[in-house]
Amino acid sequence: MKAIDPRLLYLDIPEMDRDHEQLVSITNKISAMVELPEFRLKDFSKELAQLKQYTIEHFAREEAYMARIAYPGLAEHKIQHARIMEELATLAAEGSTKGAKIALSQRLFTQVWLFEHISGLDGEYARFAKGKA
Repeated sequence: MKAIDPRLLYLDIPEMDRDHEQLVSITNKISAMVELPEFRLKDFSKELAQLKQYTIEHFAREEAYMARIAYPGLAEHKIQHARIMEELATLAAEGSTKGAKIALSQRLFTQVWLFEHISGLDGEYARFAKGKA
């Protein structure tokens, strides 16, 4: 599967673009690992833990940013963040027993999430912020 180019997801909000670049980097790393013949579950678990931790940190920064700009969609955005974290937790829990199948599911989930969430919901708060500037 082709690596995601983080520039496709830029919001023109530097602090969020940096976070999104890091999320894309972790996702691309996992995606590349899954395709290797010597793929090992323990490697996937480490990267998934990194993705989960960075996602928690990113969501906290993003929600604080939306609060600073008084974004009216913050409550709904928090709900979406909670759903994403639930899905990541499920993948992490199942990853230790279902191995490569879960790794492939995680890769698809994160790639779809990155595109849909960042270009969709995150794009909405970016447009709101630009309208306030």
